[in-house]
Amino acid sequence: MQSALIVLIIAFIVEFMQLTSFLEWFNLQDNNMAKIIFGSTFHVSDLVAYTLGIITTLIIENKLNND
Repeated sequence: MQSALIVLIIAFIVEFMQLTSFLEWFNLQDNNMAKIIFGSTFHVSDLVAYTLGIITTLIIENKLNND
């Protein structure tokens, strides 16, 4: 459970960083690999997807551990 929350927090941090010009701070605005890894646009739907993915994973993990 703890690792799932850490993954979710990291995903949220990366997504919220997309609201800033952090790629420009590190002079990576023209680096395609950085854009692929960090993304370049913020979407609330991504936050929802990350959260639902973690919840689904925790439910499956809980059911597997209870059997």
